[in-house]
Amino acid sequence: MKETTVKKYVKKWLQQQAQVDDVLAEQQLISGGLVTDFLTKSRRGKILHIIECKGSVDIGELAKGLGQVYQYDYQAQKNRLAQNAKVLFVCPEDMTKELDTLRVPRGVHVYLVSKGGTLFARKKHHASKSSQKELQLPKTFYLRDVELNHLESIIRLIHKMGRKKPDGLSRDEIQDKIKIEFPQIAARGYNHLITLKALGLLNARNLLTPHGYEIYDLITTSKEAFLREMCESFYPFIINVLNAIVVIAYEKKNILSEIECTAEDIAGKICSIWGTKVRFLYDHRTIGTTLRILRELGAVEIMGKRKTKIKLKRLVHADFLSWGARQTKLP
Repeated sequence: MKETTVKKYVKKWLQQQAQVDDVLAEQQLISGGLVTDFLTKSRRGKILHIIECKGSVDIGELAKGLGQVYQYDYQAQKNRLAQNAKVLFVCPEDMTKELDTLRVPRGVHVYLVSKGGTLFARKKHHASKSSQKELQLPKTFYLRDVELNHLESIIRLIHKMGRKKPDGLSRDEIQDKIKIEFPQIAARGYNHLITLKALGLLNARNLLTPHGYEIYDLITTSKEAFLREMCESFYPFIINVLNAIVVIAYEKKNILSEIECTAEDIAGKICSIWGTKVRFLYDHRTIGTTLRILRELGAVEIMGKRKTKIKLKRLVHADFLSWGARQTKLP
């Protein structure tokens, strides 16, 4: 079932719910926050439902959706009109097996859509079949094979394409254009587009959101400001990876300019620090992507023939990391 079909059934269902006076599509809970698929409001303006919809997708896209609703739940607490809202994740009934392998964040209600368009609550307990529970940190999401300079190029491209087609763009036409103009970008930018949506920079029509236009303005006016904003966006990934690297260096008695560790080592250390499996950050591919971002920011250098050594470079935190105007010098 396509996502557009799911949304059609969800909108109809929402319109039939008690106390719902208005059903709004593509809304932000907070300024700069992620764009929800739907919000419902009462006559007094209270937000009653916050909804994320997915079609019949692969497990990575499903996990991304669950990560988004986790952030909706977090952002709702910062909006006084949404603090009692019900957060819903809706997907087709045929995604049940994939859902069973994932842990649904506490406080999120899962609804399934039958082939006939009927919505019903999923009764399975929030915990997955796995005996090990996963922790998902706020503002983390599916992140893989992304580089900041590639994100910059794709944002520029979508801005240009959107001016010619203001009614919306399909993912295929964007990816086809990426393949032609930026053949060096892996998978025609598939993972980059997922990331841009997770950051709230693209809407459902694959056009730039208001926050997306803000980022575009930074790109065209200040490279440093763009990098600072990207550091803020990926901060949960960056701080966990840097923390794990420093802990590994301490345990191995390595100097900070020559730390012996791999992406797998960092992923394992992050889970060890938190005392459980950490969603997304347990995956060495997510760690590898974060290391590439850190390299672009000038924070690390990957060394050795087998890329098994990391050098922490001198970094002025006030330039990129939001840790205050202090400078830490690394040897």
